[in-house]
Amino acid sequence: MHSPKGTMVVFLVASLAVIAPLVRAQEAKQSEREADAFVAWAAKNAIPVTTTEPGKGFKDLQPIKKMIGKARVVALGESLHGVHEFYQVRHRLLEFLVEEMGFTAFAMETGFAEAVKINDYVLGRVDEPERWQHNWFTWGFGNEQELLALVRWMRRYNENPQHTRKLHFYGIDVAVSYSSPLAAIEGALTYLDKVDPDYAAFARRQSVLPLVGRFLGSGGGDQARGVSLKKYKKLAVEERNAYTAAIADLVSRFEARRVDYIRRSSEDEYEWAYHYAIAARQLDTAYRGAATEEKPDDANGYDLERDRAMADNVLWVLQREGPSGRIVVWAHNSHIMKVLQWGERARLGLFLDSMLGGDYVNIGFTFYRGVQSSGWEEPYRAPIVEPSKRGSLDGELAQIGLPMFFLDLRTVPKAGPVYEWLNQVREMRWQREYQPLNPIQAWDAIFYIHSIRPAQEK
Repeated sequence: MHSPKGTMVVFLVASLAVIAPLVRAQEAKQSEREADAFVAWAAKNAIPVTTTEPGKGFKDLQPIKKMIGKARVVALGESLHGVHEFYQVRHRLLEFLVEEMGFTAFAMETGFAEAVKINDYVLGRVDEPERWQHNWFTWGFGNEQELLALVRWMRRYNENPQHTRKLHFYGIDVAVSYSSPLAAIEGALTYLDKVDPDYAAFARRQSVLPLVGRFLGSGGGDQARGVSLKKYKKLAVEERNAYTAAIADLVSRFEARRVDYIRRSSEDEYEWAYHYAIAARQLDTAYRGAATEEKPDDANGYDLERDRAMADNVLWVLQREGPSGRIVVWAHNSHIMKVLQWGERARLGLFLDSMLGGDYVNIGFTFYRGVQSSGWEEPYRAPIVEPSKRGSLDGELAQIGLPMFFLDLRTVPKAGPVYEWLNQVREMRWQREYQPLNPIQAWDAIFYIHSIRPAQEK
């Protein structure tokens, strides 16, 4: 004989078994209705783009002016590295933002110290190198014909005497795997040879240079990637601390003697040399973070240090460019978005959003299908890219039917099914995988292109 209580439990379990699938089905239908509403809204509000090719005029890009507004920093992303169309349209946008909206600088996800030579190139101070990769660009950039075309366009722009304000190129990244700390340190010491030779000699003989020499090896080629970090991890704690102290002393020397150094040189020379020292400190902090990644409580040490350093470098670029300066930033979507990556990592875009507010606008780049280059290490490039799946932001954007367009997500009505679909975690392309993020919180705008192909490598 069953007790009344037992009978009730059986009844409730049976009822839940029937009700739960019905609830899930209703939720799925609701999500489908919201997705359909989003696609309909996006189709009406998309800004069609006629071509990715630079030098084709700006008629179709005129609506972008309203989307950018008065922002001083505009970040252009990419969901995959090494994509021809992403390079091309960002090049075209740079030309538009420079010629139509008065942007003055280009800042890229590449090492600061190495990229100083690229800035010298676009200003006409040095000739084009035989090899761009590693010693001028880091992270494996520098072989792409599309990227080199952009740099050469900047140089041609600056050579025009009618352009009295010259464009500048800045590297903003801390590239531990590719960079040798020696590039930043030598940049600072070369300046000190001129303004403070006694300290420079001390640093070369007894201080920072002998200490950094214990873990050098990266820089200059693919075979050297990561060598410095591997050597750094083998250093005793006392050696790491001595190196950190030497870098701190180098930075403080610049800060304490700023007035005297500028008197002996110029403010421009001082600022670049001082930032070499800052870059050396940023690299030291990043090396420390990367060396402790095996520890569960410090798993994101390097990523956090890297993106905070990039944000600080963007602010330095703004300062260098002055009150009327405006910057185009290039970096992967995962860096420029305004939300935590994987729910825990603060990246460049989130830092800039908190520091600059409305002066920072980001545009995430995505696509539906295509073929990707295999020139880089995994997971950054893979030969085949499958079509975006339905339900993802990329997959729903494909339903609009346009080959490429911009979409300003800030114009979405703040209530209703469109907002409800966007204002929750959705998947979006990230390399060969998908990243969960809230599109409304992550992006000011989106650039979508249906098909992609590999960048053309030198």
